[in-house]
Amino acid sequence: MQNKSKSWWGAPRTITNTIDNRKISWLELFSDLVYVVIIHSFVENLAEHFTLYGFMTFWVLFLFFFNTWTNMVLYFDLHGKNNLRNVSFSLLQIIAVAVTATFTPDVFAGHYTGFILAYSFNQLIYMYLYLKTMIADPLHATTTRPFLRAYVIGEILLIGSILVPSLAIQQGLVIVSLVIFLGAVMAENRNFDREFKTRKIPFELNSAVLERYGLFTMIVLGESLAGIIEHMTEDHTHLADYTHFIIAMVTIIGTWMIYYTLMEERKITAHRYWPISLFRGVHRFLIACLTLQSFFIAQTVASGETVYYRGLIIVTVLILGALLALTRPRLYNVTPLSGVKTRGLLLGIVGLLITLFIPVFLGLFVADLILLMLGVWYWTPEN
Repeated sequence: MQNKSKSWWGAPRTITNTIDNRKISWLELFSDLVYVVIIHSFVENLAEHFTLYGFMTFWVLFLFFFNTWTNMVLYFDLHGKNNLRNVSFSLLQIIAVAVTATFTPDVFAGHYTGFILAYSFNQLIYMYLYLKTMIADPLHATTTRPFLRAYVIGEILLIGSILVPSLAIQQGLVIVSLVIFLGAVMAENRNFDREFKTRKIPFELNSAVLERYGLFTMIVLGESLAGIIEHMTEDHTHLADYTHFIIAMVTIIGTWMIYYTLMEERKITAHRYWPISLFRGVHRFLIACLTLQSFFIAQTVASGETVYYRGLIIVTVLILGALLALTRPRLYNVTPLSGVKTRGLLLGIVGLLITLFIPVFLGLFVADLILLMLGVWYWTPEN
């Protein structure tokens, strides 16, 4: 009877119980949908708070939410199973993230209490899930216990910031807690090295995790398309409007081509854990820059102002730089980007920087040509 109960409710999969050629589940795909709305909220609120404080708020919120996404992605990959327990907690986490997202406008306005409480509840869900993995697999405590300790400290600081009367101190505590959450895994790389080597676990990101990153990237690119299409539904009285619309679409298409041709079938392995953490960190930065690209594309099409155009070019350069950092180092790439294509990407970056000094839509047209040429070139297989 006990075994039947366990099979009905289920237990977390142990870290050594890997699934060969794992495919992304429908539950994982559904859990990503909530981030469509979150990315849209970031772009909309940044448009209303186009200030230094607004950009800082964007980065803080993005890192908080993406940290949640990363933790759940890794939980699915390392411990997820097709049972009622996994489904129930995953759906609860989706609801918690959605509730947390409703407080995004409050944070941009300088009010943090609602966000802190909602986010903390969300954190407790996967802290509990990771605690259960340690209970089910005591050897996994080598890495899980320090992780949970760090998160407890971060949560105490985060929730405690509500009681601080000074807004500046509260903001400081929120940022410190975020640094703790982001650094928890990287800080215990030696623990991961010890556990993985002892238990003969490979240092790699499997294809399912890389596909999740690709799907998140697609979400952000979809927001870029939605932003310029929404503008066209409101104002499309002149031929120039359609010209600008097409130019903006080609920017998105060019970015899409370069990302997916470079990241398709990429294999990420290393001899230690910290390069894997580094790869995830660079990918996080890349997706944040893609979100900013979405914001700047929409604002450039809507206003044609130089400040938005230059912001668009700068974040596009950062995107190409991040892609170079993801594909070139032998530190974690099985098949690094070739020297020829690396030089091509660097020349593309230089070309984009030159367009900073060209009038807005002419410069964007030139930038499109650069992105498309790179995308088509990378699409062509090397001999």
